[in-house]
Amino acid sequence: MPPGMSYRHAARKVVAMCVSDFAAKGVRPDSFMVSLGLRRGISSSQVRELAKGFVDAQREWGVRMVGGDTNEAGELVIDCAMIGFADRVVGRDGARPGDLVVVTGPFGFTSSGLRILIGGARASKSFRKKAVESVLRPSPNLEGGVALAPYMNSSLDSSDGLARSLHIICDAGDVGIELNLLPAGRGVTAFAKANSLDPERLVLAGGEEYVVVGTLTPESLSRAKRTLDRVRGELLVIGRVTNRRGEVTLRVGRSTRRINDEGWTHLR
Repeated sequence: MPPGMSYRHAARKVVAMCVSDFAAKGVRPDSFMVSLGLRRGISSSQVRELAKGFVDAQREWGVRMVGGDTNEAGELVIDCAMIGFADRVVGRDGARPGDLVVVTGPFGFTSSGLRILIGGARASKSFRKKAVESVLRPSPNLEGGVALAPYMNSSLDSSDGLARSLHIICDAGDVGIELNLLPAGRGVTAFAKANSLDPERLVLAGGEEYVVVGTLTPESLSRAKRTLDRVRGELLVIGRVTNRRGEVTLRVGRSTRRINDEGWTHLR
């Protein structure tokens, strides 16, 4: 765990990760189970902190903890399995040329927060608070994801990074994506400059933002935005789907360049 993360934070975050996946699919979670691997010598107060984190998650997203398992391990292990229900689950393979590429929040705070916590990067007081909070207490918008789902033809959560998410959509739908906007959070560019970091990498390759990345038709955009407004969500249009298979690019003015497939890739 990064410095500053408590056992309570960790327990809540594991559930948040599952909630984010469900939100991106338009599925309302019903219940979850947790398997714990606890180190020999863990204190009773630390176990209570884990329990408090699970209770926090139950209250925040209205999902019930219904069981689990506990064993000994060399390091703290928290594994969450979640169950939910929906009439329709939004897939990853529905993007078509001409669709709009949308996200439900800004990027770069979490990667900045990790650099503050682990690397001692410099930041203003307000930016530090926002960035560190995104690491310790991520808040996927479950209501926003469920409300948005009927308008989406492809979606996933951004926990593996924005660039990785865009390439997944391209590969699944056999399409390409051209971005005309990098959805950097407020202050991310200034933070990057102050610490000699690449702001585009903070936005594209950080991961763990827990927002929805997906596509919808231009005709659906206004209705989707109105729906999200009612649940205090936001929807940013960052590009469009093209017929250039597997190619993700960023257009700035008259120039276009490729965006590499980077971020967290499982089993590679």
